[in-house]
Amino acid sequence: MIEITTEVRAEEPAGASFIVDRCPFRYGEQINLEVLDLEEDKVLNWPMVYILANEDSAYVGQTTSVATRMTQHGASVEKRDFTMANIIFNEEFNSSVVTDYEHRLIGLMHADGRYQLTNKNDGMTDTNYFSKEQYSAMFESLWDELRSLELVDHTIDEIEESEVFKYSPYKGLTVDQRVALDKILAVIGRGIGDAAPLVVEGVPGTGKTILAIYLLKTLRDDPRFAGMNIRILEPVTSLRETLRKALAGVRGLSPADIIGPADLVKPEFGYRANGERGFDILLVDEAHKLKRRVNLGSQYRHFDKVNEKLGLPKGASQMQWVLEQARFPIFFYDPRQFVGPSCVTREDVESALGEAVGNPIRLETQMRVRGGDDYLDYVFGILNGGDPLPRPFEGYEFVLHEDFRDFVESFERTYAAHDLSRMIAGYAWPWLTKPKKGSRVSAAPFDIEIEGVGLRWNCTSENWVGKGADNPAIAHEVGCIHSIQGYDLSYAYVIIGDDLVLDEESGRLRANRAGYYDRNGYATATDEELTRFIKNIYYVLMTRGVMGTHVYVANPVLRGYLRRFFA
Repeated sequence: MIEITTEVRAEEPAGASFIVDRCPFRYGEQINLEVLDLEEDKVLNWPMVYILANEDSAYVGQTTSVATRMTQHGASVEKRDFTMANIIFNEEFNSSVVTDYEHRLIGLMHADGRYQLTNKNDGMTDTNYFSKEQYSAMFESLWDELRSLELVDHTIDEIEESEVFKYSPYKGLTVDQRVALDKILAVIGRGIGDAAPLVVEGVPGTGKTILAIYLLKTLRDDPRFAGMNIRILEPVTSLRETLRKALAGVRGLSPADIIGPADLVKPEFGYRANGERGFDILLVDEAHKLKRRVNLGSQYRHFDKVNEKLGLPKGASQMQWVLEQARFPIFFYDPRQFVGPSCVTREDVESALGEAVGNPIRLETQMRVRGGDDYLDYVFGILNGGDPLPRPFEGYEFVLHEDFRDFVESFERTYAAHDLSRMIAGYAWPWLTKPKKGSRVSAAPFDIEIEGVGLRWNCTSENWVGKGADNPAIAHEVGCIHSIQGYDLSYAYVIIGDDLVLDEESGRLRANRAGYYDRNGYATATDEELTRFIKNIYYVLMTRGVMGTHVYVANPVLRGYLRRFFA
C-alpha cells in the first residue's frame, strides 16, 4: 500500500503591523494585564516578545503566554527593579519568529546603549526558519516603533556598523560556533585541573573573537564558575582597547576582563609567584600575534623583565608566559595570519601545544566577508600562485582602481554612507609624519603620495578604527597591518605598495625588501620568510571588508598582472 501525504505549508507573512502595548510592572505585585489593549485569548496564549525596563536597565524575553510569564517575573527577585512591561504583539508571530526577534533585540539593544541589559547570552544561535527573510524585513518597522517610544536611540544601520555591535557577547552563534562552544564547555565541565590546552582554529571572518567574548560571558553568568579568574588575553593593542569598550556596558563583565600579555605578571589581574598559576581560564585571542624574542625594537628590556619575573629563560615567548600562568588556556588561532618575524611561528605553536594544534576545534562558517569562503580562497590563490579564474562574487564588491584619485573619491563616497570604511595599506611607505621625540608637531605633511594625492599613516596605534568612528580626520588616515588585524570594516580600501612585486622570471609574487619600511618586520627574515609575511599581510588586509574590497596597486607592472583577477 502506498501512502500519499500532502505537505501543508504556512502562508508567508503579509507584513502585519506591530502593537507595542505597555503596562506598569512592580515586583511582588500581580501585574494588571487588563490595562492592555490586547484580546484576552492573545494575552493567555500567543507568541510574543517583551521588554522589561526601568530608567537604566532592560531585559528582553519571549513567551507563548504573556499572562504566565509576567506572573513569574513579578515573583522573581532578579526582576525587582523593573517598572514597565512593553509587550510586542503581531498576529503573524510564531515560536520561531519570537525567538529570532528576542535574539535580535538583545544584540541591537545592547549595542544601542540606551539601556544596560540584564540578559544572559545562553542559547543565542543563528537559526533558520520558514520565511525568515520576510520576517527580518518586518523587524525594521518594529525597530522604528521602538525608536518612536524612546526604547532605543539609534537606527539599525548605525548600530550594525558600530564596534560595540560587532564584538557584542549577545551575537547569535553560527552552527559551528555553537558546536565549538559545546565542546569547550564539555571540557571545562569535566574539570580544568588536568585538561590540556585547547586550540580553536579558523580563517579570517569565522568569528574567533566573537566566540571568545561569548564564551567569557557564558562562563561569568554560570554560578558553577563563580570566583574563577577568567579573562581574555588580546595581544593586538588596538583591538584590546576596542574590546574593552565593547564590554564596558555588559552586565557581569568589565573592561578589566581584557588584558594584554604583560598583564600576566600584574597582581591586580591575578599574577601569582612561586610557580602558582593565577589565571583559571585564559582565552587567548589572535594567538598568532603572540610575540617571541625577535625584532622587538625598544621592547626587549620590558620583554626580558616579564621572563625574569616568571622565572623563564630569556628566550621564552609570550605563549610560554600563558602556559606558565594559566591553568586552562584556550588559543584562538589562524596559521595564515603570521605577519612578521616577531610572531610565534607554526613550529613554536606545535612545540608548545603539541596534539592540540594537530587536532583543533575548527570554525568553518564565514561570518565577516559577504563573498564567503570562495572569496577568501580566491584572494589566497591570487597571492600564492594559485592562478584562479576571474569571477564575480554575488553581493560583494571586489574592485580594482586604475587611477588613484578615482580610488580616493570612491572611498569618500563609500565613507559618507558607511563610516566604518577605511583605507589600509602594506607598510610600503616610511612614517614621515611621526612627530620627533619630545615634539607634537608632524615631521612631514604626508607619508603616502601617489598621483599628487597625499595621505597620512594612522596617528594612533590604539583603537584606530574606533577613534576614527568619532573623528573623520582619523578615519581618513591610512592604517597598516598593526592597526587593522582582527577588525571588521564595512568596506576595505587596500593600497598595495612596492613591498610586493611580480618576479617576471618565475611569474610569481615576491617581497621587495627595499620597498618595505617595517624594520622589525624584515631585520632577521630571509627573503623566503619575508615573502610569506608580506603575502600574509595582504591576505589579512584584503579580508577585512564585510561588504567589499577596493584595491589600488601602486606598481604598474604588478597592477597589470593583477588586473586579470578582477571580473
